[in-house]
Amino acid sequence: MNVQTVTLEIPGIQLETLNALNAKSGRVGKTVEEYLRSLIEADVLSDKPFSEILEPIRQSFDQSGLSEEELDALFENAREAVYREGTGKK
Repeated sequence: MNVQTVTLEIPGIQLETLNALNAKSGRVGKTVEEYLRSLIEADVLSDKPFSEILEPIRQSFDQSGLSEEELDALFENAREAVYREGTGKK
């Protein structure tokens, strides 16, 4: 999939705002550009119907060849592993 990107320039941002963005993006382990991109993408995505958001996941599942039972088992195993990790049980 070839995605076209562009650069966006935002004039007029105050220095204190930019400093706050630098600090906030650093706390979440992203650059300012990555942080702002994720905010913009999340905002745009929030306008889409949930069924449209899930469509790529549905297509991927259909292409995977997994049955619903196999997918259920995969999620259950992952859930149990996370639970064991959180409780320290093996």
